[in-house]
Amino acid sequence: MKTILITGAAGYIGGMLAEQFSHAPDLERVIAIDKNPMPEILRGNKKIMWITEELSEGVWRDKVRIFKPETVIHCAWQIKEVYGQKDLQKKLNIEASRRVFEFVFREAFVKKLIYLSTISTYGAFASNDLGRRFNEDSFLQEEDYLYGVEKREVERILDNFYKTSRESKQVIVFRLTSVTGPRGRYAAGKKGLLYMLQNVLPVMPVAGNNWCRQYVHEDDVTDAVAMFAFGKAPEPRLYEVLILAPDDYVMAANMAKIFGKKTLWVPTFLVRAAFFVAWHLTRGKITTGCGAWKFFCYPIPVSGVKIKEKYGFEYSYSSWEALSKDEGRYEANVNLKMKK
Repeated sequence: MKTILITGAAGYIGGMLAEQFSHAPDLERVIAIDKNPMPEILRGNKKIMWITEELSEGVWRDKVRIFKPETVIHCAWQIKEVYGQKDLQKKLNIEASRRVFEFVFREAFVKKLIYLSTISTYGAFASNDLGRRFNEDSFLQEEDYLYGVEKREVERILDNFYKTSRESKQVIVFRLTSVTGPRGRYAAGKKGLLYMLQNVLPVMPVAGNNWCRQYVHEDDVTDAVAMFAFGKAPEPRLYEVLILAPDDYVMAANMAKIFGKKTLWVPTFLVRAAFFVAWHLTRGKITTGCGAWKFFCYPIPVSGVKIKEKYGFEYSYSSWEALSKDEGRYEANVNLKMKK
């Protein structure tokens, strides 16, 4: 393989993939696309061919076609909901993804597509039970939270592209649980729950007795993607969905302990009201859009064993270790943060 195309290369995961894959000795170039400028992690890297384009516009395809990438890794996503601009959100996510899939299935030189999805597509509901984990065959139920809704729609679009194409393509869909690690906590500018616990909230609000999260370490994510990007799947034509999530859960009380916080029980209706007020009062600057409150009240228990049993992948970190340890390929970011 000579060339890989990575979309969303200015983002958290896309940037790591571009940086790490560029060190592969048999890879000539990484074509990195994003609507945002090249991140610091990729500057000065001679194997990176950077394209600043918005994927839904389609202009990038002529630039990329010249280099005939064999593998496309689609990471690009507008995660933070754009307040009051659902048409723009749809353009940046659904239409952009459609353009990428059109490129993959029209160009014979592209043999493999890896798409990063999310376990949010299953939905966070009061009926979710830690004893019954979602797996790759479980029904995708999310209908409110825009991130999960759009990811669900894009999976449907991709599945349709595959089923209606006669081309021999390998498609891998990774449904990721919450991703964290040294780069995510200290260098990627993420401002979700972990950022709030570390820097904003004096206590950890808890709205349910069984609320918990699973975390996958950023190194495990890049290793899993690399296994399929550089390895050979058994069939030339393949559509495989894989959940990336270690077996263990981090319960609310343990999460609070990691960050040196006390827990504070809060009724569900109050969480919902607080999210609604924060969303409209800040006009979306605090990312608490429609349905987001559920993910802070109810768990989404998933099983990530398929990738282990079928493909021999081994997680290097448990959920607890991913969240509590500052270890990994980007642990130097911890020291940089401390110096600042």
